[in-house]
Amino acid sequence: MSYIVLITGASKGLGYSLSELYLSKGDYVIATYRKNLENLEKIKDNPNLLLYKMDVADENSVKDAFEFIKGKVPHIDILINNAAVYLEDKTKTIENVDIEKAIQTLNINSIGPLRVLKYFFSLVERGNKKLIINVSSEAGSISNCWRDREYAYCMSKSALNMLSAILQNYSRNKGIKVLAIHPGWMRTDMGGPNADIPPEEAAEGIYNLSMKEWDINDKNIYMDYNGNLMTW
Repeated sequence: MSYIVLITGASKGLGYSLSELYLSKGDYVIATYRKNLENLEKIKDNPNLLLYKMDVADENSVKDAFEFIKGKVPHIDILINNAAVYLEDKTKTIENVDIEKAIQTLNINSIGPLRVLKYFFSLVERGNKKLIINVSSEAGSISNCWRDREYAYCMSKSALNMLSAILQNYSRNKGIKVLAIHPGWMRTDMGGPNADIPPEEAAEGIYNLSMKEWDINDKNIYMDYNGNLMTW
């Protein structure tokens, strides 16, 4: 069976790797991007790819995208909230934290997925797979926190985890499964060249998880890209 998959932040890194992978499996991919196509230029002519410019930090942009996309597809089977930023200066402690960048980070990484779900949830509800994946991070784990800075990014992923948990409670009776997945430390613009894994490896893991049949009542929804459970 082929699926209709919506991926945000798809112009590069993990989002692009996910788009490329789902297309290779015969799925129909709706890939959204904020500014430029970037890597999506390589695959833009694929007939199973729908590209649309959407800024998750702007509600009007998300609403416009929804109005356009709902006219193109009957439903969404898998929604992947991937769009995110890392704006931290890792050298800055609490005394010098950049509040404006913190607000921007939370707006994109936490409120951004909330905006997307506000509008696109109804399309997932009509889908066959009925799966929502929020790309989280180990940085969002409170019980395993080891950092003494990077406030905004960590806070944003903790908030995304809470969004995932609340949404799963709401979605259960609708047959929708929600997962919060840590993709690993990836060699992307965000992760840097010294990171552990290429985005293609993380994408493969997330794809495999998306193809599983999940227990709708299982609250253990926070895991890494290999399916290993993580603690909130």
